[in-house]
Amino acid sequence: MMGRRRLVPPYAPEAMSHPRLTMKDFCAIVEQVIADLPDPFHGYLENVAVDVEPRPSDRTLRSVGLGPNEWAELMGLFEGRALTEQEYGERHPNRVTLFKQPIEAASRSREEIAYEIRRTVIHELAHHFGFSEDDLDEFESTPSPFDDDEPQEEP
Repeated sequence: MMGRRRLVPPYAPEAMSHPRLTMKDFCAIVEQVIADLPDPFHGYLENVAVDVEPRPSDRTLRSVGLGPNEWAELMGLFEGRALTEQEYGERHPNRVTLFKQPIEAASRSREEIAYEIRRTVIHELAHHFGFSEDDLDEFESTPSPFDDDEPQEEP
């Protein structure tokens, strides 16, 4: 099963100024998001690798039906077999990949990057727990606190 979190309107990456984080700072936020998940979830994540890549490869884009110029649309990807599809005791290795540049392209501040990282991690981990893209429609349609017309202040 593959799941993905795609960039959808109202974002227009080319029309916004975008903060950039170092890979170290970006990964630190990812680690904090995972550490902040409620304790009951941690035991179910032992077979999940969470990686960060600068942006999706052309091969990855093709695998999810996107073209090479659509890299900014793919913020995260789940690869593997959901827990709901595994036999009791099976520990199939799963992988969640976050794509740094698309998340930055959708964000106007460091705080918004952290927010988008959190949303993307939760979205991709939901696939690990067996949720489909359709199941996540309500989650994805929740307005972002950053979706107002006012530009966000840089820290």
